[in-house]
Amino acid sequence: MSRYVEPSSVNGRVVVRDVTVVDPLDGRRTPGQDVVVEGGRITSVSATGAPTSDAHVVEGRGRFVVPAYMDMHLHALNTPKDVDGTYALMLANGVVGFRQMSGNRALLKSRSLGTLPQPTGAPALKAIAGDLLTPLNASTTGGAVQAVREQHRDGADFVKAGMTTRETFLAALKEANRLGIRLGGHLPADLDPREAARGGVWSIEHLGPGVTVFAAASSKEGEVRATNAARKLPPIPKVRIPGADKLAMKLIKGMVTNPATGTSETEAHAYKLADRTYDQQKAEELAALFVEHTTWQCPTLIRVHTQQFGDSPAHTQDPRRRYMAPEELRTWDKSSRKFSQLPDVTRDALHKHWAAQLRMTKTFADAGVSMVAGTDACGAAGIIPGFALHDEFDHLAEAGLDPLTILRMTTTEAARFLGEEGEFGQIAAGMPADLVLLDEDPLEDHTALRRIAGVMRDGSWWSRAELDAVLECVAAKPGAH
Repeated sequence: MSRYVEPSSVNGRVVVRDVTVVDPLDGRRTPGQDVVVEGGRITSVSATGAPTSDAHVVEGRGRFVVPAYMDMHLHALNTPKDVDGTYALMLANGVVGFRQMSGNRALLKSRSLGTLPQPTGAPALKAIAGDLLTPLNASTTGGAVQAVREQHRDGADFVKAGMTTRETFLAALKEANRLGIRLGGHLPADLDPREAARGGVWSIEHLGPGVTVFAAASSKEGEVRATNAARKLPPIPKVRIPGADKLAMKLIKGMVTNPATGTSETEAHAYKLADRTYDQQKAEELAALFVEHTTWQCPTLIRVHTQQFGDSPAHTQDPRRRYMAPEELRTWDKSSRKFSQLPDVTRDALHKHWAAQLRMTKTFADAGVSMVAGTDACGAAGIIPGFALHDEFDHLAEAGLDPLTILRMTTTEAARFLGEEGEFGQIAAGMPADLVLLDEDPLEDHTALRRIAGVMRDGSWWSRAELDAVLECVAAKPGAH
């Protein structure tokens, strides 16, 4: 059950009638189709016929149906006992699956036992990592290797590198490759992204983060890299002592709310230097290498925007804050005040780097670099779960990506990313009955992806009116994290 989502009264055999089916794979629009659903699966997609008396009918005439959305960078299960509000916002925004970027042994065990929370309309957990690699468990190459082995043993789908050095990152990557488990996440400040790509890293999050990737696209790469390498790891305990895990997680939580609040003058200089010496040819060469090695990118532009504009009214006065748990907002506001106290030169460097991030995203897209959409919602200041994925679409469009590319990044590319190509992400017989009905054509304008007339999750249908009721329930008792 859910505190916010009423069970659907439209399930069983359902027909979305006379709708235009949009295929993200090839960009085709096929009008006049009946999409028939039963048992949580699409059973047929065919030309509109006579209504059947044994099915619920959802009117699709003049509308467009697309696969429901996937958020490939999320932390919903950071609060496993209180995911209801977050999941409700995801449903209301058409988000039906996610990759959990921060896990632990308890979450992995709960998943294997089938005891993770599943309130009404909950999204599917598509992949989960074990413990983040930090100085606590990966301060040495031996420790990093052992952490990878433990996560592989515990059933993690991938390993996430968070706060590592070049040596510990590469040691973890080598061991992950040996065991056949994927490794992705944050590149350390002293690592060349080309070395990570050639080593087989699965995904790079947040375009780096920092200037690690941008150094490789600078005409003064050595100088940028030397400046960036001066960045210090945060003071996470390196020795496992009683209580060290809890202390480390408390420190990490404080930092991840907005890491930009800790930007040093040296880092600000690295941003300015990288942006001033940007070399498009080198950026394209880097993109070509990522294509060659299938190095995935999850840009999370909404995350970097909320970091680099941490005290902007667009975030601090966002009306959608009304859905967030009060304690979450207090943490966000404290972070915003801290950001506002950064030196003007530091904030200026962060603000101006935004244009470089948009440019790099477009360069990657034009080159055919594999990319997925993600938000970093749940724990990150200014990011509203569910809604944030639409914010991400807006920023991807701002970077110059076309509507079809954006649609693919949250549907078919998400499936390919997870190694489930052909198993979800299309409206076709045999696919999961997870779909979004839109009032406008998503191939004409990406904003159509938020013009939601209704959402189907696992064969159950919620209309726009019912989704609005969900939002009002969350607003009346804010509980999203």
